Amino acid sequence: MKKVLLIDLMNMFVRNFSAVRLTNDNGEHVGGVYGTLNSLQSQIKKHNPDIVSVVWEGKGSSERRRRTLKEYKEGRKFRGLNRHFEYSQEDESESFARQLQLLKECLDLLPVYQPAVQYLEADDQIAYSCRTFFKDETKVIVSTDRDFFQLVDNNTSVYRPVKTKENPKGEMIDMSYMVDKEDVFPPNYALLKAIVGDKSDNINGISGVGEKSVKRDFPLLSTNEDMDVDSVLDYARNQNNKKYQKYIDNEDLLRRNYKIVQLLDIDVNIQSIQALEKSYENKDLKFNSYQLRLKLLSEDISPSNIDNWVSSFMSVSREPVIL
Repeated sequence: MKKVLLIDLMNMFVRNFSAVRLTNDNGEHVGGVYGTLNSLQSQIKKHNPDIVSVVWEGKGSSERRRRTLKEYKEGRKFRGLNRHFEYSQEDESESFARQLQLLKECLDLLPVYQPAVQYLEADDQIAYSCRTFFKDETKVIVSTDRDFFQLVDNNTSVYRPVKTKENPKGEMIDMSYMVDKEDVFPPNYALLKAIVGDKSDNINGISGVGEKSVKRDFPLLSTNEDMDVDSVLDYARNQNNKKYQKYIDNEDLLRRNYKIVQLLDIDVNIQSIQALEKSYENKDLKFNSYQLRLKLLSEDISPSNIDNWVSSFMSVSREPVIL
C-alpha cells in the first residue's frame, strides 16, 4: 500500500505569506514562496510519502457554491493579510500574485502532481481523489481546514500544522482523534458544520448554537453511522423538548449549508472528473535539483538548508499514478 500526501496548497501558501518575514535583495517580499517550499519539504520528510499531490484552487472554484449561497467566501478581505509589511491593497495583491507565480515555477521543477481543475475548490479535488483514485492507499491531507475532518477513515488522516499545548509540532487527525477528541463520526462532521455554520466562509449557522450544544443535543453524531439532514430533523421531531424546535424551524438553512460544506458526495461533472484524471495520468515527473537551485538564486532566495530540501524532494517516487 502506497502513501499519498495531499497538500491544500493555498491554505499552506496563505499561512506562509502571512507569517514568514523575508525579502530578497530588491526588497521584494518572498516569504510566501520560501515558507511554502520549506513547509512542503518538511511535510515530505515527516510523512515519507510515495506520491505527493499539491492541489491548487481551480479557476472560478467558488462559483458552484455561490449558486447555493451568493455570499459564500465574500467576507474574506485581502488587505492586511501579511502582518510584517506596510502594504497598500494593490501592493499586497501584487506581491501575492507574483509569489504565487514564482511558487508555480518552482513546483514545476519538483516531482509533485499539481491538480487545478476549473470550478473545483482544492477541497473538492482532494475529496474526490481520496475516494476514487487513491481509495485503497494510505492518505495524509495537510491543511488547517477542519472541513477535511469528514474525510477521515481508517486509511485517511488529516495533519494540521498548527501548534497546540498538547501537540506543539502539529495535530494528526485520525479515527481515534475523531472518536476521543471530537466525539463525532467523521462523515457526520459536515452535519455539525451545517448546523453551527462557518464564519471563515461566510456561512451562517443556527443562531446561538455552538458545537458543544449540538453534540449534546445529537449524541447520534458520534455513532458509527452515516447521517444526513433528514436524520437530524427526524431525531429533533421525536424529542419531547422545546430546545429542538430551533433545528426544525431552520430546516431550509440546514439543507442549504449541508449542500455547501459536505465533501463526500460532491456534484462533479464528467468534464471535471476527466480533467482531474488528466492531472495524474501519464505524468513523467522529474526533479531537476540544479534548475531549482538556479531558480531560487535568481530570485535571491538562498535557503541555508537547501541540501535538506533537495534530499526531501529526491525521496519522492517519480513513478506514474495508475488510476
